Amino acid sequence: MSTSTALNPKTGTGTNLGVAPESEIPSVEVDPITYEVIRHKLVAIVAQQSAVLKNVSGSPLVFESNDCNTGIYLPDGEIVTMGPHIVFHSGSMELVVSHIIDECDPDPGINAGDVFITNDPYRGALHLPDVTMLEPVIYDGVRVGWVGSCCHVLDIGGMTQSSWCPDATQAYQEGLILPPTKLVADGKIRSDVWRLILSASRLPANLGLDLKAMIAANTHARQGMIRLLDRYGVGAVTTVMRTMLDKSEAAVRRRISELPDATFRARNYFDYDGHQPNLSRIEVEMTKQGDELSFDFGRTSPQVPGIFNCTESGLRGGVFAAVLPVLAPDIPWNSGVMRALKIDAPLGSVVNAKHPAPCGAATVGASYMVKNVAHAVVSALASTDEATRGEAMAESTGSIPVFHVGGLNQYGEGFGGAVTEALSGGGGATLGADGIDVAGPHEILEYKFTNVEGDEANFPLLWLKRELDTDGGGAGRRQGGRSLNSSFTVHDAGFVHGVLVCHSLSMPASTGLHGGLPGSTHHVSVSRGTAVGEELAKGSRVRSGTEISAPEQTTVYESSPGEMMLFPGDVVDWSFHGGGGLGDPLSADPERVASDVSDGRISAGAAERLYGVVLADGGVDPAATTALRDAARARRLAWQQTEAHAGEVPATDAPRRMVGDRLQLIEPVGAEAFFGCECGQVIAPASENWKLFTRRGRLEAADLGEKIRLHPGLIAEGFACPGCATLLSVEVRAAEDPVLHEYAMA
Repeated sequence: MSTSTALNPKTGTGTNLGVAPESEIPSVEVDPITYEVIRHKLVAIVAQQSAVLKNVSGSPLVFESNDCNTGIYLPDGEIVTMGPHIVFHSGSMELVVSHIIDECDPDPGINAGDVFITNDPYRGALHLPDVTMLEPVIYDGVRVGWVGSCCHVLDIGGMTQSSWCPDATQAYQEGLILPPTKLVADGKIRSDVWRLILSASRLPANLGLDLKAMIAANTHARQGMIRLLDRYGVGAVTTVMRTMLDKSEAAVRRRISELPDATFRARNYFDYDGHQPNLSRIEVEMTKQGDELSFDFGRTSPQVPGIFNCTESGLRGGVFAAVLPVLAPDIPWNSGVMRALKIDAPLGSVVNAKHPAPCGAATVGASYMVKNVAHAVVSALASTDEATRGEAMAESTGSIPVFHVGGLNQYGEGFGGAVTEALSGGGGATLGADGIDVAGPHEILEYKFTNVEGDEANFPLLWLKRELDTDGGGAGRRQGGRSLNSSFTVHDAGFVHGVLVCHSLSMPASTGLHGGLPGSTHHVSVSRGTAVGEELAKGSRVRSGTEISAPEQTTVYESSPGEMMLFPGDVVDWSFHGGGGLGDPLSADPERVASDVSDGRISAGAAERLYGVVLADGGVDPAATTALRDAARARRLAWQQTEAHAGEVPATDAPRRMVGDRLQLIEPVGAEAFFGCECGQVIAPASENWKLFTRRGRLEAADLGEKIRLHPGLIAEGFACPGCATLLSVEVRAAEDPVLHEYAMA
């Protein structure tokens, strides 16, 4: 059984949306100046809505890390304009509106002054901590649209503080599940529902403040909408809202239509199923046909027993977050873009879980991996046309660990919160630039994390270091960005209870592009019972747990740690995924590599082993570098070649389209197309898997990067041009999976 959905609730969900008939909301002619005035006012209302949400909320996750969303929606839930926050929520808000209408319109009714709340991932939310509130905008008895907000709350109940529940096997264990529920009726909070919600939380004061922040934000947005309707009328405002979507749809369809028809595939893996270090595949086949993109996740693994699953909302949000930055960076982001996208995913798969599978880590789990593979295929498509090649990017921050801490703080008060520096992964490289250091996840548009002083004020923790992670970025002609590398210990408290949930501790999830190597994997270790306090008291400079003599025990984690207790003397050392590289590292400018070594981005050993650059006397040794690179290319030419092209070679003057960093599509007029290399080498017919016609070599973890681990169930392979030995692709895959057929050009 599968779920096939267009990214548009009008056509995709099949639900009876029950909104006011279109005839009750007349369309009118709006001149261009009035259109732009109303459009900008709608955008400004959402910006102000966001400011209210962040100013009222007391959670650093909201006011610093932007783990929230705001927006204005049409009567059926389509997004008119959304706040600059987590794009994943774009996939959820439409579904939430449709479920509110389906379940609440008949009873208890949807009226002016009502506010509805839900956090159910099977009714449109992403996971239980993402609480969503929506308020109808009703004008002269007509439901003109909705205003909504969402934020990640610090605790909504469940087996474990923070509502990240590593041991959960069903959604029921993860916290209080709220179906669409009327929290505010006729402008008054229903105190019985309010008390019910707060009673489930270990941090009711924080939760109550977040709920009030969402109510305040929605009230502000609704009032702004009413003023706009008073001034310009229902017909003009609704015409502009619909036109905004139509314009975005037309623009993105026009852009897609200018790209070549083709099929692209990408694959990534979980190295942890929520309970055991088992592999699960996330694979997508994207078909570009005319002015539409179709995403098929049919080869994705079944849902896992642990909390990394996502539901349809996370699936949609992950795809949308991948498409927007690459194909629509200059197009207003709303549901018009979604109309050009279609998704098919099997119900019961890890990316479209069947109730009651746990989904507590959906946002950093399956939704995130959907984003990764969708971003890979969209970047591959963008690489095929000069107008969009500059937007193609290797993967950024391939995975995010969640470390929630709680207990009694240094003031003797109960506390809870997330260590937000875990968001600080490296940015992926592009064809024209290295990746940005600590770029963070690109689906959080205004990404931030708390500074050291803020974390030390909020939590009973003391940082020993926070620095950029040398060799964290994936090697390539363009290098991936680095993440943070930091260490901290318990300070001025008897203990700290932690919940550390993550995947990709034993594999790289920040994939490279066009022959670039992946970014570093997560590294987490805990040194127990060190003398860090005594060393600091003596004035010693301590930077990590391993620097302190004779710790009682140091545990290096290769799968998700889950719950842990930290005590005085315990030191946590961790670093995060770097960004993926782009292009063959042996094609990198040696002088740039030498400069990166001088700046601490790359170690001298990595420069020599991955980039083939030999340094001497503070600079490049040209002769030694040339010899080392020639030897590396000779080794590649000795790799096996599964297939060899033996057919007719196209004329040298045939038109060539760049589809990679060096890979080309040779398109003779009226004849068969071929894949080839920029060096002039013809590789394979376009109808074949060109990777099977290259020189193929097995790569070890050390060949991928200085800080790469490789799960025992995975293998890595490089694919080099049989003519010039340029590395054209690098693939990490399960040993039993076939070589991925990345491009199938029409």
